[in-house]
Amino acid sequence: MKHLPSFLCIGVQKAGTSWLYDQIRRHPGIWLPPIKELHYFDHLYCPNNRVWTAWHIEQAVKNMLKNYLNHTHAVDFRYVRYLATMASKPLFTEEWYRQAFQRQAAQGKLLGDITPEYCAIGDEGIAYVKRFLGEVKIIWLIRDPVDRALSQLRMNAERRGCTGDEPEVVWLDWAKDPDIADRGNYADYIPRWEKQFGRERMLFLPFQHIAQQPLGLLQTIEQFLDVTPWGGYSTLHDKIHASPAYTVPEAVTAYFRWQLQPQYPFLHAYFNADFLQAI
Repeated sequence: MKHLPSFLCIGVQKAGTSWLYDQIRRHPGIWLPPIKELHYFDHLYCPNNRVWTAWHIEQAVKNMLKNYLNHTHAVDFRYVRYLATMASKPLFTEEWYRQAFQRQAAQGKLLGDITPEYCAIGDEGIAYVKRFLGEVKIIWLIRDPVDRALSQLRMNAERRGCTGDEPEVVWLDWAKDPDIADRGNYADYIPRWEKQFGRERMLFLPFQHIAQQPLGLLQTIEQFLDVTPWGGYSTLHDKIHASPAYTVPEAVTAYFRWQLQPQYPFLHAYFNADFLQAI
């Protein structure tokens, strides 16, 4: 078994990828790096992301080291060295990416990488994924475009120090961040990935199944990845990184409905009615 991912979960942001990471990393036949979202491919092919990708890795390692050293008495210095290497320059090289999967615990297991930003890496980036990783399998979580945008907006507002009392004009200004619409651009991203990997190598999962039938969703993934079914999932209904419950002005929702309207014809042409009811 190769020491690089056999599957990627590439999207989309605010559609449950953190929940999925938390669940499938428990499967005894699957191994994921301790850092969710390695951002390797989007660092290379989404230049705007380079402003924060190194910070993301460094902060993740810092937090994991702090937590690990504060809660263990028998320090595994190989693990500490592994984490330190992940945060040591040069970052985002092929050697660095391979190193992320060089752990004894990963031996003999199916390897994966969950990074939603990979959906946006474009034709050149997708071609590189195929050259580097081969015929990997691709997992997508699909959420209603407007609901997804509102969730991202609330997350961004929290990061801006939102008090919940901001006027409508401020919310509208935040909503116009082009990154919000870009992260949910299914009509652009899905055909690009399908063109190079084929629909048969892509698994699409509707967001609402996380709450409605989480075990069934995970069993679908197990079948797609061809791993032994496992009955040990014990935190199926835990929420991971839930967005704050800010009340967003109706004008903002109306703005997203207008802005994201072109996504719906694509989704209706690509998925059946049962799937669309559950996104």
